[in-house]
Amino acid sequence: MSSLTPESSPELAKKSWFGNFISLEKEEQIFVVIRDKPLSSIKADIVHAFLSIPSLSHSVISQTSFRAEYKSSGGSSVFQKPVKFQVDIAFSEGERAREREREGKRESGIYSVTFTLISGPSRRFKRVVETIQAQLLCTHDQPSVQALPPRPGYMRNTQRAGTTMMSLTL
Repeated sequence: MSSLTPESSPELAKKSWFGNFISLEKEEQIFVVIRDKPLSSIKADIVHAFLSIPSLSHSVISQTSFRAEYKSSGGSSVFQKPVKFQVDIAFSEGERAREREREGKRESGIYSVTFTLISGPSRRFKRVVETIQAQLLCTHDQPSVQALPPRPGYMRNTQRAGTTMMSLTL
């Protein structure tokens, strides 16, 4: 006889009254694609966005990775869990990127900035990342924002000059 546990049966965890307390191993990531901008400028814009948000602290993990933590400053902070997330910048290969690499111009190209929730409330993570994205996209005149998907697996793509934002819930 097999015993069902929330870990062995995701459906059971969803039906459980205590389903909110049981981890379903859902990783949440938000992607921002930035074109025609040098890596140094992208990193500077991310750090500037971090520094402009009160109650957000960050540390540098590597040349292209940051770890950040946002602690809400309003209300009773005793019951509010901080949001911890990681930001990774990766060079995206594409036809245009390959042409530039042949010419020796890899500094400016297509970069993917990935925001990954490590711990904390998903809604607060999305709000913090939206604030960072707004600052990233308004610098250097690259306004393009895509709404967060209303359900997992759904994506809508809107593009303007240079930048695309995609959000995907896995």
